[in-house]
Amino acid sequence: MFKHILVAIDGSTYSNEALPSAVEVARKFDSEILVLHVSEHDRGRAVVFSTETPAAATAMVADAVKKVRDAGIAAEGRLCDVAAGHVAKAILETAEAYRTDLIVMGSRGLSDIQALMLGSASHKIMEKAGVPVLVVWSPPHEAALATNGAGTTFKA
Repeated sequence: MFKHILVAIDGSTYSNEALPSAVEVARKFDSEILVLHVSEHDRGRAVVFSTETPAAATAMVADAVKKVRDAGIAAEGRLCDVAAGHVAKAILETAEAYRTDLIVMGSRGLSDIQALMLGSASHKIMEKAGVPVLVVWSPPHEAALATNGAGTTFKA
């Protein structure tokens, strides 16, 4: 059923949760995994800004591919560099080019309104993908408690 799985990673805690799920599905269906990292850059007046170095992106993908291969699953990695705001498009185009049967990715668990305001890649991909999408949601870790200045405490 799912012979070619694309797992999108970005180095976040949320995307790290997606990799083991992709491996589990691959084991059940004797699938191959393509690990994809889409690196965003933004253009200033005279320079292109990136949030990570090419070496860091390459290391992230290599580490993920190693984890998949260590689990006994055939895997390859791919890096893609795009302008800010085009991550979902790059994932969808790569999925189509590799004839992917399933896309696996993590989610921050944004509400529809938050996703609209922040531009959730997982929402865009679920909306436009021509294949099933497995979104692995991980509840946020309790890092600390914060107050709003009026004495009301809430989880940060």
